[in-house]
Amino acid sequence: MSLTARFFHWHRWAGYLVAWQVLAWVLGGLLFAWLPFQGWVKSADVLVKPQQSLPADWPRALDGLAARGPLLSVHSVATAAGPALKLRDAEGERWLSAAGGELARPDAASIERYARSLYRGAGALVSVQRLAESPRKLGIVRELGDRNDAWLASFGDRLGTRLYFDARSGELLAARNDVWVVYDFFFRLHVMDYEGGEDFNNTLLRVASVAAMALVATGLTLTVLALRRRWRRRRKA
Repeated sequence: MSLTARFFHWHRWAGYLVAWQVLAWVLGGLLFAWLPFQGWVKSADVLVKPQQSLPADWPRALDGLAARGPLLSVHSVATAAGPALKLRDAEGERWLSAAGGELARPDAASIERYARSLYRGAGALVSVQRLAESPRKLGIVRELGDRNDAWLASFGDRLGTRLYFDARSGELLAARNDVWVVYDFFFRLHVMDYEGGEDFNNTLLRVASVAAMALVATGLTLTVLALRRRWRRRRKA
């Protein structure tokens, strides 16, 4: 077998190994470059994200709170029930209203009011429902990751905007839409992590990257060999 035939053989098998993955990389790259990330994928065109500064007298809200050990963090958050404090200690999270006292759990009516106050798009509110499990789209995309038990407010705009709220506090968790689903789908294909979508060092990606490098290297070698043959023919002529 000649040198050119050997490299062509290796090039063909490398192509067999990574053809579909290379296609996914290219299609994903096109989507990432052309889709408006902030406006569409992150829903900035239709959503006003809540911002809540920490009240100056926030320690007063902790008066009378049963101690569970030292506080690790205190955050001021906007919720369906209004401003609240999210406390974190060694045992987990606790929620207080900004005025003090336990934060009431949200219901469908309070979630609906809060969702309408955040939404700035042209679509009407279609439904408000509580979900026990994060929905899965296109087989591998979970709109809330591993998080479960949340309120979902769906709007009937062109992108199908969906707002998720924490079932305990009514805090806005995420804004999702159909464009985000497609973006996340191709991102998972891009990094070849079909579960969490964040592992850039998984075995599949490493194997595919080596095979893709072999495809490029053998292709370049075939190009050099072809140019050398052409140069020799011209020299003889």
